[in-house]
Amino acid sequence: MTELPQGAKKIQLKAGKRYSLCSCGKSAVLPFCNGAHKELNEQQGSNYKSVTLLPSSDTEVAVYSTTWEG
Repeated sequence: MTELPQGAKKIQLKAGKRYSLCSCGKSAVLPFCNGAHKELNEQQGSNYKSVTLLPSSDTEVAVYSTTWEG
């Protein structure tokens, strides 16, 4: 099995439910997106967007981004 990066988060996903994951690292509810990227994009001229997942079956995934703090 591949070793996960330090800071990776395992999350349970339910089939048919849409999930938005943070890509900017500023969300208060990591690993999920809370829209913090919108203000960050405006301030810094960046173009962060949430990453959308829509699983077809119940599953567990490990997610990680180098932009996530702590």
